[in-house]
Amino acid sequence: MLVPVTTTIEPNTWRWWTFLRAASVLNFVLLGLTAALAWPIKQSAGIHLACATIYTIVCAFRSFCPRVDLERTVLIDHPLSSIALGRTSATIAEMAFTVQMSLFAVSLGTGLEALAWSLVPLIALAQTACWTAVVTLDHRWHAMEELLWGAAMVILAVIFARALPGEGIYRWLLPLGLVGCGLGAFVMLILDVPMYFKRHAAEKEKGTRFLPIGEGIRDAISRREPTGAWETWKHEVAWMTPYFSACVWLSIAAVWL
Repeated sequence: MLVPVTTTIEPNTWRWWTFLRAASVLNFVLLGLTAALAWPIKQSAGIHLACATIYTIVCAFRSFCPRVDLERTVLIDHPLSSIALGRTSATIAEMAFTVQMSLFAVSLGTGLEALAWSLVPLIALAQTACWTAVVTLDHRWHAMEELLWGAAMVILAVIFARALPGEGIYRWLLPLGLVGCGLGAFVMLILDVPMYFKRHAAEKEKGTRFLPIGEGIRDAISRREPTGAWETWKHEVAWMTPYFSACVWLSIAAVWL
């Protein structure tokens, strides 16, 4: 049973956590309807459905057990909140989502199939950078991760632009995709990368000891810093909320596209 370790979870934190859990339930309903209505389906749609299922399950797990990996912050002090377990599940889910991105880009028939499939090793490298940040506590590796995700957004934007103007639903879907990729690249490359370098400088100034890989893995498995304070969690709302809701809807929608 998941029991909050804190004597109180502050009201704003509780409301936000309730939204995440409710969104997870909705996501399972949408996934179930999609699986029922889209069967029998083509092989490519079947792969999308499998990837969407992985992504939905992992996002639900992370919604019920929120955590901030590098800082070791958790809302629930429970073995399921292990940073290592959360990061492992997130890696699997994000690679599944990347496969969906590649499949969708290939399906546009732009002749850029090799570029579309390059997303998979690119994001695998981003996952490696993320893991290095989590185990060493060095924010510079998160900056590298964001650089790689930003590059992925640029690649998708190139493919979407090549596919313009598109037909049917794609006449408005592709421009929306271009805007989304542009915003994503802006946030990752212009906002996030400098932010992580500033965080590294601040940690270095405080005298934070960055961990070697072996010690960092043990630390990620065992250490948790539980808190229900809104002051802590409000900084995670901007990315966690769309990640665990809208991104799941996009993953499920890819089955139909």
